[in-house]
Amino acid sequence: MEFFGLDIGSHTLKAVQLAKKGNNLYQLLSFGSAPSTDKGLLSEAESDLNNLAEQIKKLHAEAKIKTRNVATALPQDQVFTRVATFPKLSEEELDSALKWEAEQYIPVPLEEVNLVHQIVGQFKDKNQEKIEVLLAAAPVRLIEKTTKVLKAAGLTPVGLESEIMAIARSLVPSSPQTVMVVDLGAKATDLAVVEKGLVIFVHSIPSAGEALTRAVAQELGLETSQAEAYKRAYGLDLEKLEGKIGNAIGPVLQTIISEVEKTIQYCSAKQKNLSRIILCGGTAGLPEVGSLFAKKLNLEIQIGNPFSQTTEDGLVPKIPKTDLPLYATAVGLAMKEIEL
Repeated sequence: MEFFGLDIGSHTLKAVQLAKKGNNLYQLLSFGSAPSTDKGLLSEAESDLNNLAEQIKKLHAEAKIKTRNVATALPQDQVFTRVATFPKLSEEELDSALKWEAEQYIPVPLEEVNLVHQIVGQFKDKNQEKIEVLLAAAPVRLIEKTTKVLKAAGLTPVGLESEIMAIARSLVPSSPQTVMVVDLGAKATDLAVVEKGLVIFVHSIPSAGEALTRAVAQELGLETSQAEAYKRAYGLDLEKLEGKIGNAIGPVLQTIISEVEKTIQYCSAKQKNLSRIILCGGTAGLPEVGSLFAKKLNLEIQIGNPFSQTTEDGLVPKIPKTDLPLYATAVGLAMKEIEL
């Protein structure tokens, strides 16, 4: 079945259509990006959602995507995610245990969310078989709005998942190594630990690109649009503008790095040794950001290339290198295995 991946970001919309060319190899058929609306899917106003649908419809046309079947993702910071440990249970017992677990940590009634789970690990503890389960709860209202917007744009929804699942698929091909993915988005930074192709830990931080822009605006007394431009141009390059941009955004990035350090400690406690950290999202492309992460964390840092599993011919060379990390979610969605 033909379909394309659509990332409904808080700042930009990204669309990608792939064709499978072999085992874990794809060809890029079409891609595109466009500005999102101010509130995106977070708005409850009918007019805002209609405007978002129009933007998606316009992007679909401009990217020359021929199929109307679409897979999309829910914002990770709007999805409640947790890894829980249970004794090895029957399917019926596990369903009951998951509902009890969900009631303990989800701050809304269970009837207002859609619960899904995946077993991500098995181990023995004091001769008792145990399992680790990734539990995700997505607000029903958010799912309804997303579906409504897509249909208003003339599209047919065929797949829906959390952003971090799609990102892991595009950036971390199945391997025995344990890898951390850090998605430096606009409104939030999402962390995921991926092992053998499975996401085994997820954490969201309410600090990302917008916080960096605000820091630059406040420090230099600039308008938001100008602060954004300076941030993208100079990043952490301390040789530009006397290092004023780097000094402004440094403390915000340190907050994010501190959360990454906590996740590294969590992995160590679980006897999982991280082989590397992959950065993606808009902030990952800022000058010297990767170098700061490498210096502070003493780990191999990669800037994610979601097109690493695509053929070298065709459209990929047309995408600026600094923009490649932006497409991680859309590419991962386009790689999703969907059967109808």
